[in-house]
Amino acid sequence: MWDVMGRYRVIACKVMEEELSVLAPEGYELYFLDQGLHRSPDRLRQALQEAIDGTCGSELVLLGYGFCGGALEGLRAGPAPLIIPKVEDCIPLLLGSLEARQQWGPDTYFLSAGWLAGEENLVREYERCLSRYGEERGGSLMRQLFRHYRRMVYINTGRRGEDVARKAAREAAEKLGLNFEITSGNKDYLRQLLRGPWDHLFLQVPPGTTFPAIE
Repeated sequence: MWDVMGRYRVIACKVMEEELSVLAPEGYELYFLDQGLHRSPDRLRQALQEAIDGTCGSELVLLGYGFCGGALEGLRAGPAPLIIPKVEDCIPLLLGSLEARQQWGPDTYFLSAGWLAGEENLVREYERCLSRYGEERGGSLMRQLFRHYRRMVYINTGRRGEDVARKAAREAAEKLGLNFEITSGNKDYLRQLLRGPWDHLFLQVPPGTTFPAIE
């Protein structure tokens, strides 16, 4: 087990930039990747590998990502060990635990201010769909895409712009015919990612080995 002294690099999704920037101890190097990379697991994997390979002099690399649809498969740790949360996506990281995510069930779609701040977000996707197909057909297509969801839950993480983001999320839920709820985020998982201990909630990939190296 590694301690938290020395130079650490955090490679994370820009969705969690503000949350991680507030929590990171002094001296940590923070590197954020655009959330739009999630649209292509191959592109995300390539960007992550480049960020890992670009790490120089760090004693540990902390990955602020879930498994993201297989995007992490084949990632290779560089000279420093790689720490990866055992989560499918970033939602448990924002909610504080896997259990907090599981209690909502699979019919829940989550949003946060971080997701809505990016160029590739649900609100812009909805607007593009309407622009391309028209109000009636575009709205119908978007509702079809979300037909497997029953509700939209906005995660309040306490960052700037929460009021505007919550309003946008509520309006999106109404347009998609989803129930809208708000829940409070929890930063415990993110704190543990940054400071340890890196226990059963994390994968520890030794230097020079490939994910998934440890079950």
